[in-house]
Amino acid sequence: MRVIGITGGVGAGKSTVLAMLKELCSCEVIVSDDVAKRIMAKGGPLTQEAERLFGSGAYLPDGELNKPLIASMIYGDDELLRRWNRAVHPAVNREIHEQIALARESGQYDFVFVESALLIENGYENVCDEIWYIYADASVRRERLRASRGYDDAKTDGIMKSQLDDAQFRSHCDFVVDTGNGIENTKHILQNRLEVYKQMC
Repeated sequence: MRVIGITGGVGAGKSTVLAMLKELCSCEVIVSDDVAKRIMAKGGPLTQEAERLFGSGAYLPDGELNKPLIASMIYGDDELLRRWNRAVHPAVNREIHEQIALARESGQYDFVFVESALLIENGYENVCDEIWYIYADASVRRERLRASRGYDDAKTDGIMKSQLDDAQFRSHCDFVVDTGNGIENTKHILQNRLEVYKQMC
């Protein structure tokens, strides 16, 4: 079983690539945001820390994290943000490592794909057999984010500036998937890459 990291900037097409990979091969897909959402829910491993940092209002009545409250408390408070991140990132990483181990033990999959915008920052080069950089030109990403999420240029700029730039992504990744030339071209790139692995087996 091969473990492959999937990373890239906002709007690059990571979700589209993962959906294609599910159709093209036998794989388990682990999305870090989904893992984080699950373990941050009330009753999960971060409950005590969330309530310690953000008080009794940390959770909504349905057990979901009270994101508006937390965002308002973190805004402008760098130390509080650091303390929360120090709790969240290791917990998410532990859960992802456990999921990879379970997938390996099951013997059901040829691949595990781990997706995270912070894959490189969180040291997954030491966990994954290789890392793929999902890439699209900035203008393409802007248009996607405008159409799908209603982001204006200022919001997109703010997110992009907080992420690694193109050169940094490329320096850490083993393979580039350019999603900027349409769905069929992206699918062709993935099929060719998967065929390389098939021939290696």
